[in-house]
Amino acid sequence: MTSPKSMSGPIRIALTVDDLFQWKGVPELNGYPYQTIARRLTDAFRSHGVRGVYAFSNTAPVDDDRALSQVFDGWTEAGHHIGNHTHNHASLNWVAPRNYIADIEKTEALIARWSDAAPTRYFRHCFDMWGDTAAKRDEVLAWLGRAGYAVAPISLWFYDAQFSRPYTRAIIAGDETAKAWLRQACVDTALKQLSVQHAAARLIFGRDPVHIWLIHGTPIAADCIGAILDGFAARGVEFVSLEEAMADPMNNQQPLVTARFRNQIQKWAEVKGVPIEDCPPAILADLDNVCPLPGMNYEDLAEAILGAAAKAVGGVANMADLHP
Repeated sequence: MTSPKSMSGPIRIALTVDDLFQWKGVPELNGYPYQTIARRLTDAFRSHGVRGVYAFSNTAPVDDDRALSQVFDGWTEAGHHIGNHTHNHASLNWVAPRNYIADIEKTEALIARWSDAAPTRYFRHCFDMWGDTAAKRDEVLAWLGRAGYAVAPISLWFYDAQFSRPYTRAIIAGDETAKAWLRQACVDTALKQLSVQHAAARLIFGRDPVHIWLIHGTPIAADCIGAILDGFAARGVEFVSLEEAMADPMNNQQPLVTARFRNQIQKWAEVKGVPIEDCPPAILADLDNVCPLPGMNYEDLAEAILGAAAKAVGGVANMADLHP
C-alpha cells in the first residue's frame, strides 16, 4: 500500500457527513436509530478533538416524521454544523436546473434555524454530481452564488455507502461473522483509499492539498468511525475545518464536466492522466455476496429509492451514472 505520509507535514482533512437519516424510504434499523448514529459519530469526533463538522442531509424523510429534525439539534449541540443537500437527493444529472434549485429551497426552509447558525452557508450536490452538461452546472452554480452558498465538494471518499446494505443484511440475519468481516473491510478500505487518493493528489499538484472527506450516517459508519479516525490519526492526519479545506484551489474549482460518479481527486486525475491504484476498490464487487437476501442488494435499493427521488423532482434516474 502506498504510504499516506505527507512530504510537507501532516495530511490535512476536513471531515464531512452526508445523509444523517439516509434517503426517504430507508427505515431506521433496529438498534440504530438516527439519533444514536449521529451521537456515535459526534462522540468519535470529540475523542479526536474535532469540532465544526458539516453534515449535509436530504430532508425528504422529515416529511413523514417531523421528529427526525431533532437529529439536527443533537448535531449542532455537539458543536457541529448543518449544510444544504437538497430535499429529495436526486442527482442534478437527472433533473432540470429549475427543479433542482426548487429542491434546494425546500430544504433551506426546513433547516434555516440550523444552517443560519453555521459560520458558512454551504451546499453539497447530491452524489457530488454537479451536472452532466456545462450549461446545467453553470445555471445552478450561478443561482447558488446569488443565494449566498459556497459549494463544498468531496475530494476523498471510500465508497462507504456501498458497505451499508450488506451490513444491514448481516444485522437482520444475525450473522456476527459477516458483521465483523464487513467492519474490518470498511476500516481497511477507508485507510487504503486515504493512501491511494492522497498519493494521486500529490502527483497531480506536486504538493499535499487539503482534503474534504466523506462518510455517511449509516449503522456501519457508527460502528467503524472510531477505528477509522484512530487509523487516520496514526497515519499523521490533521483534522481541519471545512473552511480551511475550501481555501485550497483543489476544492474551489471544478476541473471536469462529467456524468460519472467521481470526486474531486478522481476528476483531476482524469484531466491530468494520473492513475489511482485500486480506485474504485475491487472489494466492492464482493459486497453483494455477503448475507444475500431477496430484494436487499445495493442495486435493488438504489433503483427503487433513487428512482422515486428523481421522480419527485420531475426527472428520471439513470442508475448507470452511479456505477463506481
